[in-house]
Amino acid sequence: MSEKVPCNITVALEEFSLQVGREEEAYVRKAAKLINERMDYYKNLTNIPKPNRLLALVALDYVIDNLKFDHNTVELKKSVMAKILQMESLTDGVLD
Repeated sequence: MSEKVPCNITVALEEFSLQVGREEEAYVRKAAKLINERMDYYKNLTNIPKPNRLLALVALDYVIDNLKFDHNTVELKKSVMAKILQMESLTDGVLD
């Protein structure tokens, strides 16, 4: 079990005092920074003044990115496995 450290962040104008694992702290801070930056981007792009609506757009944007990443990862794994099988079949012919 990892040691917990205090991590104070601001996300969407809300302050949070968290206790996170030492190895997670940098990720938590980076995530908060990215969310706030994306909120600023959408605020300037859309002129939506309500933070909760901006946060909903940010959440949608990041979930779409995550779904695309997952899809690309699955496709890459399929491609790698197909290449491995192809290489195995080539070596089977040589070794037999």
